[in-house]
Amino acid sequence: MKNIIFESDRIRVRTLDYSDIPIITRWWNDGSLMKDMGFINGMGITESSLFSRFEKQLSDGNAILESRMFIITDIKTDNEIGELQYGELDLKNKKCRIAIKISEISYQGKGLGEESLSLFIDYLTSEFGLNKIEIDTIHDNIRAYRLYKKLGFEEIERIKDYWTDDQGNKHDIIFMEKVISAAC
Repeated sequence: MKNIIFESDRIRVRTLDYSDIPIITRWWNDGSLMKDMGFINGMGITESSLFSRFEKQLSDGNAILESRMFIITDIKTDNEIGELQYGELDLKNKKCRIAIKISEISYQGKGLGEESLSLFIDYLTSEFGLNKIEIDTIHDNIRAYRLYKKLGFEEIERIKDYWTDDQGNKHDIIFMEKVISAAC
């Protein structure tokens, strides 16, 4: 069942559903979309591997899990346009790691990533009482880096040659965090 997590005038964010697996497979295998994450040929993922990856989340949509994916939809058309994820949820230390992707290229560059990410941070801090959100990007994803800085993330570490893609190209990774004040 698709539960709405939050919405604005332009987007709706909902829980992941079995029917989302084919579209996520298409997104993750699209090299033109995934190149900004270092996968110029896509990720070569199958629907069955995604079913396995998300099985726990799909079978119990109400559990507090260490990681969870959400789907961003266009509120006017209800079309799926991207994804939000949290992982490494640590309720003791009140932090988690997040990720975002506006996956339909025609929706990129319209401020929907910023809007989605900002609302997602608000959701995570109110839902789980988090005071630190972490995110990362490869160094050549300038657009993501600028967005994260705009939303208050600070660079905490940069590791040279952290990851090698399937073409043999090495990528630096930038780890960033946003500390949420108690006043928020």
